Parts: sequence; structure tokens; C-alpha cells
Amino acid sequence: MICAFVVLVGLLVAASGAPFYRIQKPNGSPLTRIMQVIVISSKKRQAAVDVIELQETGRADHVNKSSTNQVEDTKVIIQMLPIFISCLLMYMPFTLLMTLTIQVGSTMDTRAGKIQIPSAALIAIPTAFHMLMQPCYRRILTPLLKTITGHAHGITPLQTIGVGSVCGIAAALVATLVETKRLKVAEQHGLTATGTGVPMSVFWLVIQFFLLSIMDTASFGGLIEFIKSDTPPWMKPVAPTAQSFLAGLASWSACAFIQLVNFATRHGNSGRGWLDGANFNRTRLDHFFLLLAAFELMAFINYTFWARRYTRRQQRISSVGSDEDSSEI
Repeated sequence: MICAFVVLVGLLVAASGAPFYRIQKPNGSPLTRIMQVIVISSKKRQAAVDVIELQETGRADHVNKSSTNQVEDTKVIIQMLPIFISCLLMYMPFTLLMTLTIQVGSTMDTRAGKIQIPSAALIAIPTAFHMLMQPCYRRILTPLLKTITGHAHGITPLQTIGVGSVCGIAAALVATLVETKRLKVAEQHGLTATGTGVPMSVFWLVIQFFLLSIMDTASFGGLIEFIKSDTPPWMKPVAPTAQSFLAGLASWSACAFIQLVNFATRHGNSGRGWLDGANFNRTRLDHFFLLLAAFELMAFINYTFWARRYTRRQQRISSVGSDEDSSEI
């Protein structure tokens, strides 16, 4: 009954905002535009025809100009691909950390005073942090950063993504320390074989939940801003879709990564991988979290490499415009 009431309230809140929604009708498929450029580029005869027409008429027609714009827009998308792949590598540890932290929390003492928190409700902790981080970032941090940097958003979207990755590294390191302590407590109380709850408060996980919420807000929000600000106009409506697509790929990659780690660690550990079995008191999550910290660090270094070499779309447009002006002169 309570769940039905909450769903009803959410539906009413969503319906109340319907008059304020802005829907931009799609104007063709972005993939179609990109494929058109690839097909046109493969036809070298078209380039020869354009040169002959330019020599005869002294100018290129509107169709050729439109094709040139499509080529430039496709170059933008191609240059953004390394950033997308780097973000995918950074999001994979986030997916694993969030999922495993919630599962580990279910093996700990979930009491808050006299209130017993259900294991399924632990997801509410990072959700609450995320809901608090969104307004704090937009209302407090962004205006403060504007006064310091002079940037319209406080810091650039690429810098925002980098901040999120740093928080992901910190969250993995904190998770390693907390899991090491949890395993020691389980061993001291003879709970390694039984797999029962460990007498350690679930609120030890608050710090890593908080850091993961910052990573969620900064990295995913920064990626959406990056797509909206740097992609061609016809790509802007698909910005949320691209973010969801990368998140889905990260989740799929996380599953494959777990299988790979289990396979690689079974040989020297009596046939058991770090994450084998449902008994978290016998797993080596402490080692796995440390591995995630190292993986996130390498992903951050890779991201920094590509981000420093990325040229903003506005800068490219200005450069192309200045070249055209000089050619006209």
C-alpha cells in the first residue's frame, strides 16, 4: 500500500511538470548523417566532380556546402570517440563499487538505533546522497567556481569528468580499507565459514557511498554537458541516450571483468577466485577493491591523455572561420 502511494505521488509530480517539458523533434538520424559522410568520402569521383564544378562556376553549390558541414561534424564525432571510450573505462569500476558495496552492506549490522534497515533499502543511502549533491553542485559549487575560474559552468565539462574519476579512485581506496576491517572482524568472531552477519555497523560504508555519489554527479553530469556543448546541433537531443548507452556498456563490461578476475585468481588460491561463492566473509573483496582503484587510476591517466589533446568544437569553428576569411581576402 505504501509503495503504491509513493508511485502515485511520483506520477502526479511527473505529470505536473508535463507543461514545462521541451521536446525537440528529431531532424533525421545522426547515424544516417555519419554514414553519408563515410559513403561520400569513399567515392573519390565526387571530389573530382566538385573540383571541376568549382573551376567552371567559381563557386560550389549549396549541396556541396552542406556536405562539407557534414564532414566537419563527423570529424567532431570521431575526435570525441577517445573521450567516450575513456569514460567507459572509468564508469566500469563505479558500477562494480556501487553494486558490491550494497551487497557487502547486507552482511553488516544494519541497525540505526532501534530501527532495523532492510538490506534492500541500502540503495537509499547513495540515492539520498545523489539527490543532495545535485542541488549543492548547481546552487553552491558552480557559482563559487564561476567567481574563481570565470567559466560559465565553473569548470569545463572535461574537468568535471576528471573530478568524478578522482572521487572514484578515492572511493575504491576507502572501500579497500573498510573491507579489510570487515574481514578482520569476521575472522575474530569466527564468521568466516558461516557467512552470517558481521557485527560491524553499515554506516562504515557512508564515506564510500558519499564519494561514489560525487562521482555519479560529476562524471555523468559532465559527460552530458560535454556532449551538449561540443556535438553538432543535430546530436544534442541524443546526449542522454549516449550517456545511458555508455552506462549500459560499463555494466556489461563489469560482468565480464568479474569473470576474468575470478579466472585469473583461481590458480593460486586453492581453486577459489577472489569473488567465488555467495559467502562474502570468504571472498577477497579487499584485493578486488584495490584492483579497482588501480584500474580507475589507469583509466584516469588515459582519460587525461586524451582530454588534454582534445580541441573544443567552438575553437575548431573559430579556426575554420578565420581560415575561410583569410582565403577570401
